[in-house]
Amino acid sequence: MTRDEVRDATVEAAQAAEQLAAHLERLARRMATLLPADATALSEWDDDPWERLHALLRMFEQLYDLTSRKLFRGLLFLSGETVAGLSAQNQFRRVEALGGIESADRWIEIGATRNILVHDYPTNVVARAQRANRAWSDLPVLIAATHQTIMTLRAEKLIP
Repeated sequence: MTRDEVRDATVEAAQAAEQLAAHLERLARRMATLLPADATALSEWDDDPWERLHALLRMFEQLYDLTSRKLFRGLLFLSGETVAGLSAQNQFRRVEALGGIESADRWIEIGATRNILVHDYPTNVVARAQRANRAWSDLPVLIAATHQTIMTLRAEKLIP
């Protein structure tokens, strides 16, 4: 991709991330009375809270992926960094050095949460509560890091 193509894709990703983060923040406010939750509370939920939780977990995954795969790579490429051959962890460390995130180590932890959400499908209510609570705990950092990355892109005049 050319620099202009990467820039255009990063602009589009930033707009999508802002919209998704705003939706996720609204949903989080609706879930604030329910989370964190223990297994007993989860077992008493009817369909509505379960559907909201499912939506929250899916949006968590989507925002993480959008930030990591589009915004971080856009920031690196547009800042003149070589992305080819860099592991994901090294990309996160470079994004941290550029001011896009507070902590690469914390972002790696959030990535582990994302992987749990994507790859684990617990039927045990205790495991479901742990999964939900982990995402709930990481959610503010995920949203803040996404906003910080977008602000860095704009502050460096890499995107409008």
